[in-house]
Amino acid sequence: MEIWSSFRKEAEKLLKEAGYEGMIEDAKEEFGDFTFPCFSLAKERKESPVDIAKDIVEKMEKSEYFEKIENVGPYVNFHINPKKMVREVIEAVRNGSLFKFESKGSAIVEHTSANPTGPLHVGRTRNSIIGDSLARILRRYGYDVKVHYFVNDVGKQVATLLWGAKNISLEEGEEREDYRYVKYYQKAYELLEKNPEIEKEVQDIIWRYERGDAELREMANKYIGGIMRGIEESLRNINIEFDEFVWESSLVEKAKELVKYLEDYLEEDDGAYYVNLKRLGLEGKERLYLYRSDGTTLYPLRDIAYHVYKADKAERNIDVLGEDHKLHFEVIKKLVKLIRPQAKLEALFYSFVKLPEGKMSTRRGTVVYLDDLVREGMKKVEEIIKTREYPEEEKREIIKKVAVGAIRFHILNVQEEKPMTFRWENALNFEGESGPFIQYTHARATSILKKASWVGEYDASIISHPQEIRLVKLMAKYPEVIKEASEKLAPYLVARYAYKLASQFNQFYRDCPVLKAEENTRNLRLAIVSAFRDILKDVLELLGIDAPEKM
Repeated sequence: MEIWSSFRKEAEKLLKEAGYEGMIEDAKEEFGDFTFPCFSLAKERKESPVDIAKDIVEKMEKSEYFEKIENVGPYVNFHINPKKMVREVIEAVRNGSLFKFESKGSAIVEHTSANPTGPLHVGRTRNSIIGDSLARILRRYGYDVKVHYFVNDVGKQVATLLWGAKNISLEEGEEREDYRYVKYYQKAYELLEKNPEIEKEVQDIIWRYERGDAELREMANKYIGGIMRGIEESLRNINIEFDEFVWESSLVEKAKELVKYLEDYLEEDDGAYYVNLKRLGLEGKERLYLYRSDGTTLYPLRDIAYHVYKADKAERNIDVLGEDHKLHFEVIKKLVKLIRPQAKLEALFYSFVKLPEGKMSTRRGTVVYLDDLVREGMKKVEEIIKTREYPEEEKREIIKKVAVGAIRFHILNVQEEKPMTFRWENALNFEGESGPFIQYTHARATSILKKASWVGEYDASIISHPQEIRLVKLMAKYPEVIKEASEKLAPYLVARYAYKLASQFNQFYRDCPVLKAEENTRNLRLAIVSAFRDILKDVLELLGIDAPEKM
């Protein structure tokens, strides 16, 4: 239920009934809630915009939605009736309609899809967190969402890992599988750089693997499967799960079948085949190779097959990709459209996350793994809350929730296309723009409600304090935030809203005593606190962050 929109629509209706039409805009706080600038009408009617504004106000009927409608110069300003709004917000939260949207069809969100050659590192984590939150937001907005991980088990990197497992003897230790097996990949890559002859053996593995070589497939089940199990565990630790893992090797034959749709654009180069992209009207790259000269497929052809597979399963398909994949995505999108004209392919591009120490590389072993980041966060949180007395099990649970919340919010709170450097001093600032600050605000609201003896009654007509009104108005905008974040593929909008909402509540808490207020005021404020707590919990859920009741 889009409450803020319903008030805007009422303003548009009143405008129309007064004999005028135009776009109602959100106003700056000092000028009300909505405004209608009369400049465009003045040009059409060749009249003064100030006179038009006066005429509109004189002709407007009164409405229960607005306590005041006034003309200020060339503007018509609408001031919402807070009594009606607080009642609508509280009841919409109580009956759940604030969180419901009409069904919008099916969607697939594909994210992470890191090469299965080792544990997930921090550099990839932004993809995972953005993708997971986007899927949650779209699901709330009414889409039937499935989340995919495209397992790149075909190609040179995996073949290098398998070569290492076949030819290198290493002490594996008792670590989790992804930590054991990444050593083969790193050592093999090191040897490959020194000895070009290994390249031929790696190419032979690619050729045999693609043709279903039993020994290599069995090795893949062990090594790639083990690494994927580790990646899954790392992501579950930060509240991320998948509905389907699509293995690239399962699409090799499908990819070959699809070539017939692209024959008009194929050209040969010494036995290899590529698409001439200039003939498709694409700039920046002339050739996209689909086949090697030995007949093995290349990643772009298998990627085309994967996107066709998705287009056949969902109406809307969204890839979460690093900014360096923009050209590749546009090419794939164009080629998929030749095969499935109805396909709706979209992408959310993000800039990479770095640590203060710089970039990371799995190949060279210069990485900080996601698991290390979570452990480090838990240590830092434990140090911060060590003086608080909780049972040990409860304390460990709080520490984990706060550490994960800090990581996720710090990443989501930066606009996706902007580069970011992960800094603990910002992520764990309990008084700043951080996950722990928002989680603490939820715990504060919960604490107030636990201390109250209240049966749920309230009188909306007594709302009067500016901080009560500001908080309720911001709460009313929540469905609009979900809508905008879904339509723009911008999870950071929900993160920004979470911080604004928590900040506004803390100003309300500072200026509006709840438990010590007179009974009627106390009941109204408890109703506001209860609705706020439910909304904030839902916002945190969309961000993949737990909402602890204690901190």
